[in-house]
Amino acid sequence: MIQVPHNKPHVPPPITPKEIGKEIKKTEDQTSQQVKAAPKAGIGRGPEWDSASIAVRLAALATEAKEKEVQAEDFKKILEEVVRLTGLKDPQAAMEAANERLQKEIEAELEKIKANKDLMEEADSWQKFGDLLAQMNQEQVSAFVELLQNEIRAL
Repeated sequence: MIQVPHNKPHVPPPITPKEIGKEIKKTEDQTSQQVKAAPKAGIGRGPEWDSASIAVRLAALATEAKEKEVQAEDFKKILEEVVRLTGLKDPQAAMEAANERLQKEIEAELEKIKANKDLMEEADSWQKFGDLLAQMNQEQVSAFVELLQNEIRAL
């Protein structure tokens, strides 16, 4: 059997007319042997490629397992803290109680934000009103003040 380097293309040797019949028989024998010895299609390019791919896959799995282990430890710490804060021994009940408490705190903060937003909008309106008065001349301001006084007296 002729061995061909993996990185170079196969160049067949020159054939003379006398060797043609012999070469055909040899080629048929060689191809039948190669078919029997050929690796299965799903395995890969060779043992060195298979071992490298297996090593990479094992490294990826080890990293993934370590991440899950760290996440599990973090979750355990969180769960212990929640059980300590709520005083409940059942972990699920403790998580539910903590979630309810957290939801109430979030809603309270949202109400504060909404109240601040309303105050900010009102302050912005007064600022625009002040800018408008600053743009008026003396006669326009006097007329506006008289109009306000008349409206207040009417009430």
